[in-house]
Amino acid sequence: MEKTRTLIVAAALLTLAACGRAVETANFASFAEARQSGAVEQGWVPAIIPEGAYELRAAYDRRGTQRWGLFNFRPADADALRAVLEPEEISLDGTVIDIPPRIEWWPVQLRATLDGERIQLTGLRAYHVRSEPLVIAINWNQGRAYYWTR
Repeated sequence: MEKTRTLIVAAALLTLAACGRAVETANFASFAEARQSGAVEQGWVPAIIPEGAYELRAAYDRRGTQRWGLFNFRPADADALRAVLEPEEISLDGTVIDIPPRIEWWPVQLRATLDGERIQLTGLRAYHVRSEPLVIAINWNQGRAYYWTR
């Protein structure tokens, strides 16, 4: 009986801990729309995203400590994006991304413990952002980028 009670209490505590991670999500047709909504000013969407970016998705915790997102960009925006990145590519091999399950649009290859070789095969290249503690994985050919807090 005591063992059962202990297991029930432990399960309840784990459930409460998992629910305590409140994550908000937002979608924007363009970077201009994200800026107009206040999402850039609030820090939910990074200011480093190119002005011409479109189809943005953002997720952030309510404490403001974690951010995840994706956006598409046009070839004309590639130089502006490169200008905010550290010049060297980084390896994502072994990196752990603790993505909340609620963010269903986040790609499978960027969840849990990452396989750097598998990610490279998808065309993604990873960089640190110069001005913020962000990592960004970019497929330059497809014009799509994923970012998250380091």
